[in-house]
Amino acid sequence: MNLQQLKYLCAVVESKFSVSKASDRLYTSQPGISKQIQLFERELGVTLLERKGNRIIGLTPPGKEVYLVAQRMLSDAGNLKKIGEEFSSKNKGLLVVATTHIHARYTLPKIIHKFSEKYPNVTVSLRQGHPAQIANWIISGEVDLAISAAETEGHEELVLMPYSTIERCILFSAKHPLEKIKLLTLEALAKFPLISLDANFAGGASVKEVFEECGLKPNIVLSAADTDVIKTYVEIGHGVAIVPSIAFDPDRDKALRYLDASHLFPPTPIFIQIRQGKYLRHYMEDFISMVNLARPQKTSG
Repeated sequence: MNLQQLKYLCAVVESKFSVSKASDRLYTSQPGISKQIQLFERELGVTLLERKGNRIIGLTPPGKEVYLVAQRMLSDAGNLKKIGEEFSSKNKGLLVVATTHIHARYTLPKIIHKFSEKYPNVTVSLRQGHPAQIANWIISGEVDLAISAAETEGHEELVLMPYSTIERCILFSAKHPLEKIKLLTLEALAKFPLISLDANFAGGASVKEVFEECGLKPNIVLSAADTDVIKTYVEIGHGVAIVPSIAFDPDRDKALRYLDASHLFPPTPIFIQIRQGKYLRHYMEDFISMVNLARPQKTSG
């Protein structure tokens, strides 16, 4: 048994049982992965992967147990390496942060700038995605920490530290009928073409649910993963946008009109997320502290 075999098993599982994708991910050959996993199975005396013909379709019951242990062992091996790095090259290294476009664009710029001034020898890598992708990146060890809404299914491997909440607003172009509305309601919004975040994001999925719970069918004419893109379509009059409040900048978005919608849509909690048992280098802990110190009273993402 060796760490390489554990790494191959985890890569196959995390690649949705595609040996081809696992080999691309690890920059190795498909036959090499298959051979090592078969040797691993023979050494353990159990079948780990459930096969149907030439396809792998899942984990066997013992495979599920071995996979969990393999994840922990690889995580611990990674922690040993990071402990060595901590003492041999203090304040030098890489920090990989996963987040949504909202936080990458509106929450993190000043924090990362301040962090880089303090740690000039640490490279910060931002990886953007939706909550489900972000959860998988943390669990697989591809990122160090994340700032995002929590994946709805939940993962025992994740540690969730409350950070802030999502609040919603309505954005529309000048001279739109909404300018004359004194009390914003869901019924009023449902009369107009709407633009929202993609359903993979908390701000997109919950919007539609709120309308449906009130027996309304919203006319969503466009969804997107980037609020700057959404604002571009609002500016040309394509529709009314329901977006996180933090996405509106009065100085930059002078062509747009803003209405608070926090009374219509419930806030969504945002978390700082790390993997259970992950060793955090000093500068990683400091980054988390900086994020918490910059915590806004109301934020979105």
